[in-house]
Amino acid sequence: MKIVLFVNQNKDPEGLVTKAAMSVLAEAGVSCVVFDGDESVFDGAYAALSLGGDGTLLRCAKAAFLHGAAVLGIHLGHTGYLAHIDPDNLGRLKDIASFKVKKRPVLQMENGIAVNDFTFSRGMTVQTVSLDIGVDGRPLGSFLGDGVIISTPTGSTGYALSAGGPVVDPDLNATLITPICAHTSHAHAFVIAPDRVVTVTPSFTERRHIYLSADGCAPRRLEQDERIEIRVSNHPLLCLEPDEHSFIDNVRLHRL
Repeated sequence: MKIVLFVNQNKDPEGLVTKAAMSVLAEAGVSCVVFDGDESVFDGAYAALSLGGDGTLLRCAKAAFLHGAAVLGIHLGHTGYLAHIDPDNLGRLKDIASFKVKKRPVLQMENGIAVNDFTFSRGMTVQTVSLDIGVDGRPLGSFLGDGVIISTPTGSTGYALSAGGPVVDPDLNATLITPICAHTSHAHAFVIAPDRVVTVTPSFTERRHIYLSADGCAPRRLEQDERIEIRVSNHPLLCLEPDEHSFIDNVRLHRL
């Protein structure tokens, strides 16, 4: 079994956690290789092990998804909603071959994917923006405010949670639509079926800029004639979980 280590050097500057994880995995007969920017290391990999915070895990998950590998996180950040192993219990890695493999939905648009969310926002301006949201070609409504988040259940504990969206069990296959600081009373969060296609069309009646970001990465400004279609990918993200992991325990631990 081959595992790629996806390490945030800022979170493990001396490499102590990385070395300890590699030692446990070596004892379990696992071959380890540290990701150095060359994605060819994912060839033939069973899984990718993220060492860092949730941001590191999202980047790792995207790379793993594109190469058909599973993903597992060692928590070295502040929140740790997505990671299941802490530095003080690395011994659990010896049983990695028996960890459960869970399938999590991934969102896709024409030029990208999101494990957590696609966020449409006003950027750094203080002005509101207006977005027309549709589902399967039918208008859901116009949302006036700071923006809208289209997220997976995995992403429900990310930015969508901060915007007032629901906490959704990541084992569900669904898409969430969450307004950000909406200026209208009817702008509620929605949870829709995974086979629905969500369209987002910016309203440029006042020439205000609207930005799109995937999983918190650098945003890009939308063009006036852009119409974004978002759907659940036919290919899920594979996630490794220790047998004793519980979503309910994670919710209670972080007091969501």
